[in-house]
Amino acid sequence: MSAKNLEAVKKYFKYCVDGKDAERVHEYFDADVIVHRPDCDAPIRGVSNFKRALREHVLERYESITTTFSKEIVTDDVIVVHLTHQARGSNTWHGFDVQGKDVTWTALTYFRFNDSGKIVEEIVERNELFMARQLGIVEYI
Repeated sequence: MSAKNLEAVKKYFKYCVDGKDAERVHEYFDADVIVHRPDCDAPIRGVSNFKRALREHVLERYESITTTFSKEIVTDDVIVVHLTHQARGSNTWHGFDVQGKDVTWTALTYFRFNDSGKIVEEIVERNELFMARQLGIVEYI
């Protein structure tokens, strides 16, 4: 099952994130999924709400996005991936205009699966301060 779970994670990024197809999230995520993202005030509950949040916080925010995987940790029901996203902004990020600006970030993303092979929880950890610096929003020494 764990090899199939890793394949599901990679397909999610290929089709839903990089491919910008939020309608396909139901193929990988359980109806009652809980998603924790640093750019959302509270956990996202349910696949319908997740589709909406994915559109708002990823698909509409970035003109283009490409994901590469650096490391994968696979257990029976948990997949952890260390990945890099390269993207070009298309509107705003935390209220700042980022249209046309390039940004690259790494993330650790944790996925927990149920016995049916669907993702029931996703936790995204990333360095938003470094992203803000690249986008010219903040400066630090």
